[in-house]
Amino acid sequence: MNLSIKQLRAFLILSEVDSFTRAAKKFNLSQPAFSALIAGLEEEIGYRLFDRDTRRVQLNANGIHFIDLARRLVQNHDDAVNEIAARAAGGNSTVTLAILPSLAVEWLPEVLVQHSLVHPDTRVDLLDTQWDRCLKALLDNQADLALTAGQPLAKIFNSTLLFSDKFYLLCHRNHPLARLDRVDLSDIGRYPFIGFSPGTSIRQYTDRLCEMVGESFNYQQQVRQLTTMMGLIAANYGVSITTGLTLFQFRHKDIVIIPFRDLALERAIYLVTMKGRRLSPCAQEFINFIVRQAQDFQPC
Repeated sequence: MNLSIKQLRAFLILSEVDSFTRAAKKFNLSQPAFSALIAGLEEEIGYRLFDRDTRRVQLNANGIHFIDLARRLVQNHDDAVNEIAARAAGGNSTVTLAILPSLAVEWLPEVLVQHSLVHPDTRVDLLDTQWDRCLKALLDNQADLALTAGQPLAKIFNSTLLFSDKFYLLCHRNHPLARLDRVDLSDIGRYPFIGFSPGTSIRQYTDRLCEMVGESFNYQQQVRQLTTMMGLIAANYGVSITTGLTLFQFRHKDIVIIPFRDLALERAIYLVTMKGRRLSPCAQEFINFIVRQAQDFQPC
C-alpha cells in the first residue's frame, strides 16, 4: 500500500467540509486535481470514504473509521519531519513527557516553570494519561520519558523512584467518620464506597488495600474523573480513598479529608525510560532536573 501524506491531508480537509470545491480551494488545488487525490486514496486503500450526491459530500462509516488513522499517520509524519529539522539545526530541543494527570496538575507545573527559566530553548510536550498508557507511549516511542505510579518491568524499562504519595480518606462533613482525627482501613468497609475505575493508578492501590484488611469495599460507584469523585463525596453519596497529590481537587466546604492512623502502603512515583534507548542531550538534562526537583518535594 502506497499512501501519500498529500492524499491524507486532502482527506482530512474534505472531512471537515461538505464540498469538493471548498476543500480544493482550501488545499490550493484545482477541483479536478483535488478530486483525483481523493479518488487515488480510495483506490489505494480499497474502499470508499465518502458518500457523494449533487449537493454535498459526507464521510461514510469507512471514512469515520479511517479519520483517526489518517490523523495519526499525518501526526507521525510531521513529528518525524520536525525531529529531522531540529537535529539538522543542531539538536532536538523538544522533550515529550508521558505523565499521570494528578502529577500534571499538582506537582509538574512548578517544575516546568523552573525548568523553562533555566533552559528557555527546550520545549516540553505533555501526554497526560493513565499509567499503562504512559508506558505504552514509551514503548511506541511517542514519549522520551514517563512519570507514573509503580515500578515497571526492569527488563524493559529503567526507573528511578522520585517520591511516595500517602493515602487519605474522603467523606462528607456529616458522615460518621468525619468526627475522627485519623481512621483505620477497617473503619471503611461498612460504608458505601466510591472507587476509581479499574485500570487507573489509584484503583490498583485501593485493591491492594482491600487485600490488607482481608475484605472488599462496598462499591457504590466507580468513576475515572477527580471532579466526578468530588461531586459524589460532596453530596454524601459515599466515602473514598485518594492520594495526597489529588487533594487539591477535594478542597470543598462539605468534604473532610482524614489521614490514616497507621498505613504503610504508599503510591510510589517513578521516572521511567526505555532500556537501551539513547536520549537526546536535552531529554537527559530534563531527567536530571526532575530528579533534583523531586528531592525537595514532599507530597501532602
